[in-house]
Amino acid sequence: MLVSCAELHNSLLHHDIDLNRFSQLLSKHLLFDHFDKAYLQLSKKISLQFRNAIHVKMKTVKSKTDRSSGNCSSSDSTSSSDSTNKTSPTITIPSVTMQPPVDVQILKRQLKGAVGSFIEDKLPTILANRHNSMAIQNYIEYLLQQYCPTFDHQQTTSCRCILDNQEAILQEIHRFTTDELQSTLLKINQFDLPKLFEKTRAQIVGILVHFNQHMMDQSHQRLELKIKDAKLTTLDDKHLNQVPVTLPTSYTTGQTRNWITPDMIQEFFTAINHTDHEAGYTIQHFIDLST
Repeated sequence: MLVSCAELHNSLLHHDIDLNRFSQLLSKHLLFDHFDKAYLQLSKKISLQFRNAIHVKMKTVKSKTDRSSGNCSSSDSTSSSDSTNKTSPTITIPSVTMQPPVDVQILKRQLKGAVGSFIEDKLPTILANRHNSMAIQNYIEYLLQQYCPTFDHQQTTSCRCILDNQEAILQEIHRFTTDELQSTLLKINQFDLPKLFEKTRAQIVGILVHFNQHMMDQSHQRLELKIKDAKLTTLDDKHLNQVPVTLPTSYTTGQTRNWITPDMIQEFFTAINHTDHEAGYTIQHFIDLST
């Protein structure tokens, strides 16, 4: 005799599922479908921040002739007007500005592109070192055991129990991931990105030194690196309340440069918290995969 879909569904609800498998499936979904996408978006914005901060300019160097021209003209002025009238007029030779052998604008674009590639290549490693991928899985498994206790040291629990408590479970997971990611972002902003920018700056300086020594006439022009000042990222109380995390005082006082701005933090959590219901990723979906 055939079993109806409704009867089959009801029977599955009373089955137990493996906590470890359920936690693993749900945590991997959060990591790959939520966190990785948000981190990729954040990496591109940080890369843009670095590129915008770096400015290469061409500096014109005054020649010795230009610097001494004032002294020569003052000594010549001591001659009498009569002698001046008898002699031929002095022909002043204007200083010649040498054209650089490299196209500076092309070099700037190439350097900015190299900086972007360098940053986007380094950031995934920084993020991976800061973010504990197992923490979310361990917490989900711990949370399920709190809401749906196991018996006799078995690593299984009731599907019905999970569904009955799914709203509370999801809220706890949301709170935990928000706290974890907030801590990760702030550590990256405070410790990792300043070091990464200094390493980037040093590499750019090395490239410019090479160009100045081998490609430029340093008696006339040379390339220099300028770091643009950061825009203050201070927030008033109104805008501070719009950011879903608690920011340190550096974001309200503007004392330090914040490579991860409040807007970037807000966009990061918006990307993470996109709804799963449209894609069918519900608690029931992961229960079905675990049975």
